[in-house]
Amino acid sequence: MPLLNINIRGAELNEGEVEINLPRAYKFTELKLQHIYHNIDSQNLTSNSKNDGTNACLLYIKLGGLCENHKQIETYAGLYENFVAKSQPNVFSSDDYQLGHGTLDTNNANSASSGVVSHRYEPDVKFFNLIPIGASRHGGRTIISRDIFKTLHKGGIMDFSGELKFSLHFLDSTGDLKLMDGDTGGFITNTKKKDKFVSFISLLFEYEEA
Repeated sequence: MPLLNINIRGAELNEGEVEINLPRAYKFTELKLQHIYHNIDSQNLTSNSKNDGTNACLLYIKLGGLCENHKQIETYAGLYENFVAKSQPNVFSSDDYQLGHGTLDTNNANSASSGVVSHRYEPDVKFFNLIPIGASRHGGRTIISRDIFKTLHKGGIMDFSGELKFSLHFLDSTGDLKLMDGDTGGFITNTKKKDKFVSFISLLFEYEEA
């Protein structure tokens, strides 16, 4: 199968979500994300917490245009033991209207009216469509190599215009997923210090084309 290698420098990622334009369009019948290489260091990360740069952190990517993120990937981050109430209409009796393992609370348990509002208690988590790509570097000079082997598309033709909406995220010290951009850091864009290297990330795909 042919290989597609996309290399992105840190200077191109400072905006957060960036649109990367490849030289041509593709008609994929199969697409796999095989490997990721990078030298992004956690010591360059900054946020509201001062502890983010003290340890390596988990990195995530979003590949808009190359996969249906909302169907392919489900990522949750937050507090699973901290519950919040979410209001929703109760169209059945409280005995019938149970979703998952949450607790349902209503002022009229025997009512079947669609006008009754129930309060469903759910974990205080956020939902993302991100692919985990492993750990960041932490104060070292080695290149991080990560095997992914994730099939992004198979069967039928996926028309890819060549415009990839790419963004990097990281799990901060509070357990929250944050967009990696110029504000949160993570990228070295110059080499004024002799022990620093320009940040990069390299994505290696395997594909079949119609």
